[in-house]
Amino acid sequence: MAMHRQKKKFVPPTKKERATALGEIDDLDEDIRRALTIAIDECFPSIPIPDEDAWLSEHYEAGQTVKQFERLRKSQPSPTCNIIYIQPFEDFNGPRSPNLNIICDFSHIFFPGCQTEILPSVEFDSKTKQRINQYTKQPQYFVPNIMNQLKKMQRKRHKREELFSIGVTMVDIYPNPNWNFVYGEASIDEGIAIYSFARFDPLFPHTSLESYTNEEQVLVLRRAVSTYIHEVMHLFGFEHCIYYLCLMNGTNCENEMDGQLLYLCPICLKKLYILFRKQNFNILHMYENLLELSRKIGFQQETIWYENRLRLLNQDL
Repeated sequence: MAMHRQKKKFVPPTKKERATALGEIDDLDEDIRRALTIAIDECFPSIPIPDEDAWLSEHYEAGQTVKQFERLRKSQPSPTCNIIYIQPFEDFNGPRSPNLNIICDFSHIFFPGCQTEILPSVEFDSKTKQRINQYTKQPQYFVPNIMNQLKKMQRKRHKREELFSIGVTMVDIYPNPNWNFVYGEASIDEGIAIYSFARFDPLFPHTSLESYTNEEQVLVLRRAVSTYIHEVMHLFGFEHCIYYLCLMNGTNCENEMDGQLLYLCPICLKKLYILFRKQNFNILHMYENLLELSRKIGFQQETIWYENRLRLLNQDL
């Protein structure tokens, strides 16, 4: 009789395991040390037991400690290599496309010392494979061909300052013939990635020439910003977070994505500090800028979270 291997059940890390993952903090600057120790239980919920169809029920993740992150060979931003290019593919001027300038604004805040530039939109190469998805009846483009196109454009630019090239598109994409779709794919070694925002539209797979309602606009923009920041952090060497509810949690669908707020847990925040401390990383300035931007564009949950976090961190200063 055939034996079926059971998936390893996810067990939320204990407080001790989270402390081990964070590592020593005594030698850190005072502002980041406070951010990693003050009101942690109040602001950073631990991950609950996942639902049956959640990411952690389908994918075993061991978690990445700060020490493991430090040992990792990864891209390091520097004054001479610090440009993140956003490369739009196909039309990005439609009424239902997320605002790339706002994504750029978040990129500047999360990745201090890095410049983020939006390149002129290009069409997919004429040799890029296409198919009609059997479920949505919408066209899809083949990821490996798009990645090759990104590599060619990267070689043609030949800029030493280039850190990453991030392709974005409003059309659906697929990674191989056996897959229904994929949100995106990245090559850490080559510093390139492609992400599709097509499925973030609440009307997908239907198309519309009408503009978003205010509520839809905020929803789609949150999904696009969250995906962009999450995936660029993968290019910097971050693995999925299993320690707290965090922007770096893995997600299986839009509903899981919508449950994430645009903040990093203490463990991922310490990794970010390690990565950017030479770029004058300042956690309070980062939080203040994220609060201002979230308030400006209507990210209500993030506005509440950053207001509360700053209030707690500024107490007794």
